[in-house]
Amino acid sequence: MAWSVAATAASGDSVRVHRLEAEVVPGIILHTNEFLQGNNTEVRMMNRSFVAHLKYAFLPPEGSQEAIIYKGVYQGAGLSYHHFNPQLGNPVSAYLFQGATIATLSRRLSFNYEWNLGLTYGWKSYDEKDHPENRVIGSKLTAYLDAELYLRWMLSRQWDLNIGASFAHYSNGNTSIPNAGLNVVGARASVAWYFNRQEPRLKPSVVPPSEHYWLWDLTLWGAWKQKGVETETGEYTISGSYGVAGLNLNPLYHLNHWMNVGGSLDASYDEGAILGLSGRVEFVMPYFTINFGIGHNLVNGGNGDLKGFYEILALKIAVMRQAYLHIGYSLYNFHDPNNLMLGVGIHL
Repeated sequence: MAWSVAATAASGDSVRVHRLEAEVVPGIILHTNEFLQGNNTEVRMMNRSFVAHLKYAFLPPEGSQEAIIYKGVYQGAGLSYHHFNPQLGNPVSAYLFQGATIATLSRRLSFNYEWNLGLTYGWKSYDEKDHPENRVIGSKLTAYLDAELYLRWMLSRQWDLNIGASFAHYSNGNTSIPNAGLNVVGARASVAWYFNRQEPRLKPSVVPPSEHYWLWDLTLWGAWKQKGVETETGEYTISGSYGVAGLNLNPLYHLNHWMNVGGSLDASYDEGAILGLSGRVEFVMPYFTINFGIGHNLVNGGNGDLKGFYEILALKIAVMRQAYLHIGYSLYNFHDPNNLMLGVGIHL
């Protein structure tokens, strides 16, 4: 099973590697909303951001099957401080992250990726009386999603220098509105210190062959959301919030160590019963699997917000051999926010 690799990693020929990292990300705010373009009490365009990160990660034992299959993989938890314009505030984030090597360029240089997923708290958010112009951040607490590409230079057995690019998105997933979301592009630089790491090996290890099989995932999820309406006189928020819930029955073919492909029968209740069918692709790594789907509603999907296609981006976090936590987000037509998808699942 693809999910069993992490559980057997400890059988490698050495101990786990640990890493501490300090990272800074000066960034540029993308002007996706009038509030950011100067329609605020300061009549000021919001351009710059700065983020400071402190991260802990662990790596598989060097020489283990996990290390051989998933080159350069690491995962852990981090804290960050965000400095924005005073009208957005200076929130803090707590998050999980994972990264790995995309390409080895030389013995000490590699091209890597990393994603961060967590929560950001402390925004100066929308308030009908005190802060009505901020239609970007609709709540004190939002989700935090960050994707990074970077070059890793191994300075020594203990130290790395990393330089690359970052794209961050902040949104509460329609749990309260208005909430257009904030997008930031930045340049990231960091230094990382390792414990128990060995010098890189000159001879690459041979990746063992992958098994091919079908697996079935069943996910149950729920969330809450607010809704708004647009009229000739403006946009209005409907008072209160309501619950949404659903399930996904997801047959998948294990293509190789890193990828599953298949489909999903998606049922949900959002002020009415909805049934859809989607195609799914999964990126499989130790502990975490990223699931992406594109689908179309077959029942009650012909009117209003439900027209066209829907998209799902979800993270599955392995908690047991046959069970996982599910953190997802749904969109319509690649730009209209729908709802969060918070739940649990099992491998049938």
